[in-house]
Amino acid sequence: MGELSQNDLNFYSGINEYCRSFNIPRDNLLEILEDQKVLPMIRGKASEFIGAELLRRTLDGRDWNVDKLNLNPSPATTDVDVRITFRMTGAIVKAEIKTAVRGSFRMPYGARYPDHRFKVKCHKSRSNLKRQDTSNDRYLVDDFDLLLCNVSNAIFRGKPLERALPLIDDPIAIMWLMEFYGVSSEEELVRSAYDDWRLCFPKSITDADGTIPRTPTVLMEGDSSWFKPDELPARLKEFVTQ
Repeated sequence: MGELSQNDLNFYSGINEYCRSFNIPRDNLLEILEDQKVLPMIRGKASEFIGAELLRRTLDGRDWNVDKLNLNPSPATTDVDVRITFRMTGAIVKAEIKTAVRGSFRMPYGARYPDHRFKVKCHKSRSNLKRQDTSNDRYLVDDFDLLLCNVSNAIFRGKPLERALPLIDDPIAIMWLMEFYGVSSEEELVRSAYDDWRLCFPKSITDADGTIPRTPTVLMEGDSSWFKPDELPARLKEFVTQ
């Protein structure tokens, strides 16, 4: 093993300090982070930072300022994942970053579901299923202005018994996904799904009562409500000037 760089030394020092500060046994740190109750929260938080970086890369810094926020929501308010500011006018766009529902990728099935699709986990409550038929755990249309997600979680099997993230148990679906992304291995497929971001403005998916569905559906192809990152600069400028 070669000599460690200063960045590596700082990283290991930070890990040691983290474990010491929060009374976490360092030898068990990876086991704790890979626990099936802990990992979804870590991956969800990581998606916020990755999504913020995607916005920085996509939007021209001369026109837009992107800030990743780490705020605790106040009563009757919604915390904001990312704040996008249009420099010319000071207009602020609130962006929310969500993950796909685990294992939610579906092949076409009958006239009602003719498209390849997946669902996005877009509700407030983490585990209280008693609230799922009410509007209490749903976001309102004006809670945020822009919604981002990527496909990755949709192709991972839900509730796996192992510690890893196994793919959905559907060879035909995996074959279609590999052809869709133009890849030849499961590793390439996972990487492609991580990089496949979809965006929408909440008004385009809001229900009649003014709430966003708990798990809105995204079509893999031809979805009029969702778009790719390369369309964002023009769409966002139109949004802030309306």
